[in-house]
Amino acid sequence: MSDLIGLLIAYVAIPMIIAGAQLLLSAHLVDATVARKLIHVGVSHWWLIAMRFHTSMGFALVGPVSFVLINTLVYRYHLLSAMEEPNHQKNLGTIYFPISLIVLVLMSFSGPMPKYVGGIGVLVMGYGDGLASIIGTQFGRRRVPLFGGSKSVVGTLTMGVVSTCVVAIWVALFHARGGDPGFVILSAVVTALIATVLELATPFGLDNLTVPIGTALFFLAVFA
Repeated sequence: MSDLIGLLIAYVAIPMIIAGAQLLLSAHLVDATVARKLIHVGVSHWWLIAMRFHTSMGFALVGPVSFVLINTLVYRYHLLSAMEEPNHQKNLGTIYFPISLIVLVLMSFSGPMPKYVGGIGVLVMGYGDGLASIIGTQFGRRRVPLFGGSKSVVGTLTMGVVSTCVVAIWVALFHARGGDPGFVILSAVVTALIATVLELATPFGLDNLTVPIGTALFFLAVFA
């Protein structure tokens, strides 16, 4: 029953997040980049649903697998402008993100990775990368060319700061040494640095794979 409740919540909440971003875009209250990243941040909360309600890997995989299929159709047929990257042909980030969820579910629900570690990767990707893109797009006038594109200095700083906060909160809540301030700060800063480097070094939306998976694997290997 718990698994079915989790699926129901996900299939209600995520379409509502997408619809809200689409309404904001249609009303010209946000641009396409901000709308897409608002969805990005919102969808990352799916991991909280999975941790709370899903008791088996099979049920936990249903959501990410279905959204790979749905996002592929949305991308292929341009069904939702709020989910589209301006450089449409070169960025499959909306498809890569649920694929990364699938990988982390496999590692967390049937492998050696604690579920909260998978959550670190997902929420760093959601909040860190999402807010970095929003703030970098709005305020990042100084940009650094990377891999045929560019990254804003403000956006990169945002990625680092937000990721540090996400990891620190998660470690304080779930890690056995969460009561040790020194460990919380060290693990948060170092993990956020790794996540930021991965985001900087990965072009074409592939950071939706490398950041959540790479960040979770790093934390698992070094701090878990």
